[in-house]
Amino acid sequence: MHNTALLVSRTSRTALAVRLALAAALIPAWVCAQATAHDHAAHSAQSTETAPAAASQDLSEGEVTRWDARTSKVTLRHGELKNLGMPPMTMVFQLRVAAPEPALKAGDKVRFRAEQDQGAFVVTQLEVLR
Repeated sequence: MHNTALLVSRTSRTALAVRLALAAALIPAWVCAQATAHDHAAHSAQSTETAPAAASQDLSEGEVTRWDARTSKVTLRHGELKNLGMPPMTMVFQLRVAAPEPALKAGDKVRFRAEQDQGAFVVTQLEVLR
């Protein structure tokens, strides 16, 4: 009987340790999500007069390193994305606007707006600098 009680006690301690570790891992993500939700609520109060001016200021500069017309994915080497708080890097984006004509090609310089949508980074505005 004593061995059974010891086994239950160890199992309970292990289960408790797993629960605490999971909670410690999830709490920062939950806090961040709550803060983001509150931050985004303030955006709807922005007047329509200042929205276009702000949108043009939020464009970032970059260079196309790869374009896949079949999947509408573009790889951009970009500068800082201020609206996302992201440093300069090279990454793949889903294009959510019509591709410019003529088609994008490696080496094209662009100005664009990137946003995060359900965990994916998407381009919502794109201008080719020719």
